[in-house]
Formats: sequence, C-alpha cells, structure tokens
Amino acid sequence: MQIKALSTGPFQINTWIVPVAQQKVLIIDPAACSFTNDQNKITDYLQKNNLEPIAILLTHGHFDHITGTKILKEKYNDVPLVCHKNDSQMAGANASQIQKEALSMMGLEVLCNPLNNLPDPDITFDTDITLYSLLLSNLKDNSEELTSQLKEWEIICTPGHTPGSVCFYNKKEKLLFSGDTIFYHSYGRTDLPGGNQKTIEQSLKKIYSTLPADTLVYPGHDYAAFPLGENL
Repeated sequence: MQIKALSTGPFQINTWIVPVAQQKVLIIDPAACSFTNDQNKITDYLQKNNLEPIAILLTHGHFDHITGTKILKEKYNDVPLVCHKNDSQMAGANASQIQKEALSMMGLEVLCNPLNNLPDPDITFDTDITLYSLLLSNLKDNSEELTSQLKEWEIICTPGHTPGSVCFYNKKEKLLFSGDTIFYHSYGRTDLPGGNQKTIEQSLKKIYSTLPADTLVYPGHDYAAFPLGENL
C-alpha cells in the first residue's frame, strides 16, 4: 500500500492520501488552504495521479486539520466529509466561532479567518464502526474489490485530545492513522477546550491493549510509520 503524506495548512500537518482499491483513495485530515498558499496542493496531487477520493476523513475537529475541507468539497461535492458527532460542530460552518477560544489561548486568532464558512460534515457517527458500514449508502462503486477493502477499515473512537477524536485502523495491513491521539513516544495535548487527560489515557489504553505491537502508526504531525510497540 503506497501511502502519500502531504504537508499542508497552517501547521504543516500530515494529510494522508491512502489507497483503497484501484485509483480510489481516502483523504485524511486535509488542511491545504489559501491562508498558507497551498490550497491546490491536495487537488493537484489527486489530478496528477488520476486518483478518485471516495471519502474525506477527519481524525478530529481542530483548526489545523480541517482548513482544506472547503476546497475539497468545492471540487468533489459528492465525496462525503466524515467526522465524529462530538467534533462535528468544530469542523463545520461555525468552526471559527467555536474554536476562537482555543486559538486565543495560543495567540493564533489570525487563524479564525481560514475557518470561516467551512462545510458541515456529511456523515457523523458516535461509536466504533467500519468504513464499509459508514460509507455504504454513499458509494457509487459497489464492486467486491472496493467493499472488501472498506470492510478492513475500522474507526476507533479515542476521545481525550478532543471529545470526538478517532483513529482509522486497517486490520489487514495493520495500519493506524492516529491524528493527534498518538505521536512517536508521545500523545496529544489535553489542555485546550474539550481536552481531557483522564479520557485520553483511557483511549491510549484501549489502543495499546487491543492492537498488535507491529501496527504502523501514521500520526497527524511529525515522524510516521513507526511500530506501535515502540511506544510501550
């Protein structure tokens, strides 16, 4: 599986382009936007490589992971934007207002503007679920190849960094896209509005106790593709 990382947005996060079947891909945490003059970085990559997105997935609703959703939805209007129910307001049309407090705490009020008029998520959920079950009604392609691949993908709810933080796990390939829940020898901060230290500790225990140690972790920032067991 050839996974592509694009550094995008105000904090140059890891936006992941993940193959599913043939030329179809998942886009995880798009942040490319006009504020950082990289608004076409994701769409140009998709077009250059003749790739077709089937879903835009958010690991959580923080400002630095969502600023690219508007550009993507303008170009791929029928591709669903997916977010946990508890972070859906953070990632939607009211994102600027809702995240103003967190941005003010960090002295980053200037980033409120890129959050204006973002699209609301098309699909929300509030429990662990497979991508197949979540996307089934939105799939144009119901080929056996695509559906069998989507059944391998699990969404694992991992609140703590935000109330609606999740990880995307491919159980066949043993790949974990962890957003800001897990970093190399670290984990996401809990001091911003909605963060909870006790809750993230429970989420980390859930991940480390249920997934294989040789699972490769692809976080939202910094070093990627490290074995989960190296964090134990």
